[in-house]
Amino acid sequence: MNGEKQFCIYLSGIVQGVGMRYYIRDRAKEMNIKGYVRNLPDGRVQCVAQAEPEQLNEFISTLKNARRGRVDNLEKEELPLQENYSDFKIVF
Repeated sequence: MNGEKQFCIYLSGIVQGVGMRYYIRDRAKEMNIKGYVRNLPDGRVQCVAQAEPEQLNEFISTLKNARRGRVDNLEKEELPLQENYSDFKIVF
């Protein structure tokens, strides 16, 4: 966790029921991002991502242009590093 950062990312648009969580999980694993993704009751998808800043920027760019559904809005906020995730999971 040397220079790692952690972000909470919210995606809105057509992001549920289109395989978005699986797409995000697969991209995260390919890019060595740790954390989790889940659907929210309000129709958004929430992703907590932890990695080096360069990796996170590339990951966020990938999410903006997701090949699943349609991302109309992406919000992110930096979180304090409190947990060291070991991998990336879909949570329910």
